[in-house]
Amino acid sequence: MNKIKIILLAAVLLGGTPAFAQQNWNVGVGYAMNSFKGTDCSLFLTKHPVHGFYAGVRHEFYFSALAGLTFEPGFFFYYQSGRNDADLKPKYIKMHYLSIPMDIKYTFNITEAAMASFFTGPVVNVGLIGNLYEKNQFETSRDVTDPMHPLTRVNLQWCFGAAVTIAEAVQIRISYGLGISRLIPEQEIHNNTLTIGAGLLF
Repeated sequence: MNKIKIILLAAVLLGGTPAFAQQNWNVGVGYAMNSFKGTDCSLFLTKHPVHGFYAGVRHEFYFSALAGLTFEPGFFFYYQSGRNDADLKPKYIKMHYLSIPMDIKYTFNITEAAMASFFTGPVVNVGLIGNLYEKNQFETSRDVTDPMHPLTRVNLQWCFGAAVTIAEAVQIRISYGLGISRLIPEQEIHNNTLTIGAGLLF
């Protein structure tokens, strides 16, 4: 949790310094897949990634002295679900969470009408009410006082990705987030997230 606080503080300080100049907004949607790993993952959890979508907005800030280098925080909602086809429990997995990426991005021209970008940075995920995970099984609950931990609690990832921007208006992105912190404090479970999507710049 201390690492997350430090990263958030650094992002606020960077966003508030005069070295940054406001540039543009990027509203995006796309496909997202979450996979799980760790010694405490059940066989079901390991073999059943969840699929879904994301939607949200990014805001880009330029470093005034470094052409092409920008700071790009964002705010997104993710919904993902999975289903066990066998007649076994658990039958479904669902994840609902908010995601706050804080990327450093480098952009360069590839043609007169297109630009390419590479980006990397931390991602803080904040879980909403959804499925809960107990050792080797899922339980669905809407009771926020339930003693089990939400599968989608606060966790930290590190993201790597690339983007192509066409006519300074449409951006195609692909990224992969590696789980750094545990999804559940007492258990060695991490989640990795693959996203593919598009955004409109304005």
